[in-house]
Amino acid sequence: MKNKINYFFIMCFVLLLSSNSINAQTGTEIKFKILGNSSSTSKDLITVSTIINAKQPLAGNGIHFTLVVKNNANNAISLKNIIDRLTVSLYNDRGFNISIPNTNPDIINRRAEDRKWRFRSETVVPDDQVSINGRIEKSDIKKMEFIDIPAGGEWKINLIIKNVKQVETPEDQENSFLKPAKSLSPGKYKLRLSLVIAPSEQNKSAGKSGAYIAPFIDIEYN
Repeated sequence: MKNKINYFFIMCFVLLLSSNSINAQTGTEIKFKILGNSSSTSKDLITVSTIINAKQPLAGNGIHFTLVVKNNANNAISLKNIIDRLTVSLYNDRGFNISIPNTNPDIINRRAEDRKWRFRSETVVPDDQVSINGRIEKSDIKKMEFIDIPAGGEWKINLIIKNVKQVETPEDQENSFLKPAKSLSPGKYKLRLSLVIAPSEQNKSAGKSGAYIAPFIDIEYN
């Protein structure tokens, strides 16, 4: 009986470690580049990166990554909701983009009480709450029109890529909007992330909008 109890606690401990290893973002930090034609006033004012593991287990039920936005200025900045402006592109081993296309952010009215919020890409879901300088924010990211980042602050959110389109042929790619969504299957993928940073109308100090893009990231999901 004692051996059974010890085995039970050992298995619980192993599962706990496994769960933490899936959700904790301890992988490589990959910096985004600001596009050359971007109208942002300074490449160093705001920096964007992702933290991601190249090998991800099926037990994670999707590809986990962290989006990081740093305010390097000496004053606080207010930005339009960052998640609304994140674009996720995921390519399968055939080279087809299987991510679900974005909705135009201009149609989003976050003030409408009856509006059901969702990520624009519909491919990613939040893994947990937003944190600023390591402190969990109480505000719900789903209801925020603007995001405030203090001077020298670091904004983070963990995300999971879960739902994709079933695209196997050039015809499927051409008509991907008609294809059903499905859970991500095991395999090798290439991930591309891009983000448009836009200051709120009241925060001109953050400069004009800037477009950021990460290099292709090879992912093994199995």
